[in-house]
Amino acid sequence: MVIVEVVFVYPGMGQLLVDSVAKRDFTIMQTACLLFAATYILFNLASDLISIASNPRLLHRK
Repeated sequence: MVIVEVVFVYPGMGQLLVDSVAKRDFTIMQTACLLFAATYILFNLASDLISIASNPRLLHRK
């Protein structure tokens, strides 16, 4: 993510996280990590729900 932001000169969350680590700004580091983790969890939940909705055999165990 940081590489894409640096190559295309597009400021984003990855660059914010790297800058906050360099400046030792712990509150921004924690917030950025929390947002990354929440996004990861929500995308995994959405993919699980979509796979269950598209394949009804996943609803019931054998």
